[in-house]
Amino acid sequence: MVLHEFPEGIITYVLLLRSGFGDRKALVLALVSAAATTPLGTLMSYGWISNIDKPFLGNLMAGSAGALFYVGATHLLPMAEREPRKFSLIVLGGGIATALGITMGAH
Repeated sequence: MVLHEFPEGIITYVLLLRSGFGDRKALVLALVSAAATTPLGTLMSYGWISNIDKPFLGNLMAGSAGALFYVGATHLLPMAEREPRKFSLIVLGGGIATALGITMGAH
């Protein structure tokens, strides 16, 4: 869950910046929205999610992942292209290492 919240917070922050909010206000709103919505959403949806058919739940999760990729690709990639190349490669390498660690640890 924590690994999901971090990129979601960044996406929320970027969307708020693009909507005209200042740096500090966008950061505070992104943190508050993630801190408030995650526990609340988990508590409210637990009963419903625990009774969903596993293949259907997989489809819902795939749709959610697709939406996250779409927002990341359309809003984050253009900004990432403006960053120094060295920093971008370090972050990309960290993301790949994290994904590999999660994948290898699950088996």
